[in-house]
Amino acid sequence: MGAPSIFISHTHSDEAVANAVRDAVFALFGRDLVSVTYSTSRELGEGVRFGEDWFQWIGEQVRTATVTLVLLTPTSVQKPWVLWEAGAVYGAAVAGEGTALRRVRPVAFQIGWNDVPSPLRSSHAQIARGDQYREIKQLLDEFVSDFSTYLPGNEAIIRAAQNVAGAAEAWLTAVSDALRMSPLIPTEPVVNEWCERLDSLSDSHRYSEVQHLHEWLRVAFGQPDGAAAQPIDIRLHRRLAQLYMKSASYEAAAQEFELARRLSPRDIFVMRSLGQAYMSLRRHEEVGAVIEDIEKLDGGAFVKNAECAALKGRWYRDRGRHQDAHDVYDRAFDANPDSYYLADLLAVAKLQLGDRPGAEATYRRAIEIVERNRERNIWAFATAANASIVIGNAKQAARYFASIREMEPSEADLESVDGGLMRLKSALQLGADEVAGWRALLRGTPR
Repeated sequence: MGAPSIFISHTHSDEAVANAVRDAVFALFGRDLVSVTYSTSRELGEGVRFGEDWFQWIGEQVRTATVTLVLLTPTSVQKPWVLWEAGAVYGAAVAGEGTALRRVRPVAFQIGWNDVPSPLRSSHAQIARGDQYREIKQLLDEFVSDFSTYLPGNEAIIRAAQNVAGAAEAWLTAVSDALRMSPLIPTEPVVNEWCERLDSLSDSHRYSEVQHLHEWLRVAFGQPDGAAAQPIDIRLHRRLAQLYMKSASYEAAAQEFELARRLSPRDIFVMRSLGQAYMSLRRHEEVGAVIEDIEKLDGGAFVKNAECAALKGRWYRDRGRHQDAHDVYDRAFDANPDSYYLADLLAVAKLQLGDRPGAEATYRRAIEIVERNRERNIWAFATAANASIVIGNAKQAARYFASIREMEPSEADLESVDGGLMRLKSALQLGADEVAGWRALLRGTPR
């Protein structure tokens, strides 16, 4: 009869918990009398060997283990692979004879009964509390009893029984430390806490600090440096992306929008924002792919929604297709006649096509929209300022630029307003000095 073996089924982030359980078993029996295997073990003979078929290794452990401990933590209950392993063990036990079902021992840590996955709740497997001394000791006592026929003589059995109390205390201490340092899981309270931190950066215009907060967020959720980012929660990725956009870190913004899209692949708002990030990077092929995906979901999106129209129009404009851009803006403005944003885009498109009278008429409508709706934000004032320049009202333009300064815009905001001025420079053939004057006025800097 060979030595008894324990296979520990766990998720990768619970490696420290698995280590603690293994050490407690070895404290009980010693390394020579019982073997312990689990996929993340670094010890020779306890984990998957380099180059070995991982899937086949798991199946072999499940088939041959004397006992399989399924570690259920706040992290692992959200992972399907642990359930697969538990199901494989349970299926093998059901197919066996006698007391084979005892081979499956779920061990719960810091979760309630309702958090236990339903396949395990409805099974006949007895669930032990791995974070309570009494139940840990009871489980180890069962190991001593169940493994007694494998142990070489009464002396080994007695020694193991004497070690139970100390092994249970070591288990509890090590597991407590491991769980305290384990990665966060995206529960509602945890996500809300991080959302508040990100919102605080945005509200106080501290956009340059987003990278540091993002690094700490990755640490908290167990995503080490250099590892590929994994989706956590769409609210976190969307906020991170927006902060990166405001700090002009467009590559990082695109990465976060991509993670958000993986969590919600049919979300047109996320797709549109992703397209805007790619547009800022001049990655026109990716922008075109995003536009195509949006059109598949809603063919009218680029007429009904101003931001979608802006994305598609800019995509055309950056590729020199000014008439196509004009037509996109024109259709969208007809559908959204109260959008000063679309009025601005349409007026610029008319200027680029040489239609100065049409641009002036559209810009007068833009000013009327801003004043009528009493819009008070950077983009409304920037539109009205550009409109005032085009229709020749310098005094009014200066007033709108002063209003922008009062709103303490970020550098990314200022760069965006500058972009509008540069488009006017090209379309109206404005002199460099005149544009420099408007930019100085925008920033409140003397010339």
